[in-house]
Amino acid sequence: MTRRTALKAGSVVLGGALFTSSALLTACSSDRAAPPASTAGISTEDAQLLEEIADTILPTTPASPGARAAGVAPIVALLVNDCYDAPAQRRIRDGLQAFRALCVDRCGGAFTRLSPSERETLLAGVDAEAVKAGDAHWFHLARELSLRAYFSSETGMTQALRYVRVPGRWTGCLPLQPGQPAWG
Repeated sequence: MTRRTALKAGSVVLGGALFTSSALLTACSSDRAAPPASTAGISTEDAQLLEEIADTILPTTPASPGARAAGVAPIVALLVNDCYDAPAQRRIRDGLQAFRALCVDRCGGAFTRLSPSERETLLAGVDAEAVKAGDAHWFHLARELSLRAYFSSETGMTQALRYVRVPGRWTGCLPLQPGQPAWG
């Protein structure tokens, strides 16, 4: 190898290292540009309403904490804002806005002021409407994200589901006893 060849190879390696480290540092930067207003995700108020809805779907029971205790709201907000496209974000946002109006129209107040039985009745009605409307309805996505966030949280995995940290061996099919939680 000549000195000229060694310098060329060294400069290529150095240039590649500088280019990739610069791109990596740019990608890891926490300075993200805010999305345009038309495609902005859900707001903090929307996330709080989603948490109330999720806590009604997954309430606290003697056997396990509810969705609020599991911290579902930040997870759902993160999933909607960072993982779903603008039409899905708009569907959730518009659906929550319509849900607020529905609460005032049918129950005379905000969802947070309703009793647990009124909340369940209202959500059962919204679920029936969502079944008729199909997959385009916002409630399907909100419920799916709530369930996903809850059952992938530490609380959901360890307290609502049966969780074994180191299972030992894999058994494909085991019968469940009545009342036994599913495996996490």
